[in-house]
Amino acid sequence: MKRVMCIGKYETVFPFKAIGMEYQVCTTGEEAREALKGLLSGEYALILVEEEYYDDIKDIVESLREEVSPAITFIPGASGSTGQARENLRSILLKAIGIDIF
Repeated sequence: MKRVMCIGKYETVFPFKAIGMEYQVCTTGEEAREALKGLLSGEYALILVEEEYYDDIKDIVESLREEVSPAITFIPGASGSTGQARENLRSILLKAIGIDIF
């Protein structure tokens, strides 16, 4: 069975434990990058990444854009949104349906 993982700072990812998700704490973009690389083995269907690390891993995410699994998406951190997650979702939806709904 495929699993779900959340990558980010402790304050962001720890609450996901309450709903049974796995998490990996990262404090730098390089740690997040290495964590994501280690999770691409195929056992994860969904990987949530704190949007603060978007710039550090966007090349990996873009290279996997055509793959079915894992789905990688960004979530706002505990301190609030930087807007990266919304812009990423916006570009995906624009590409998928051809209309800007935001």
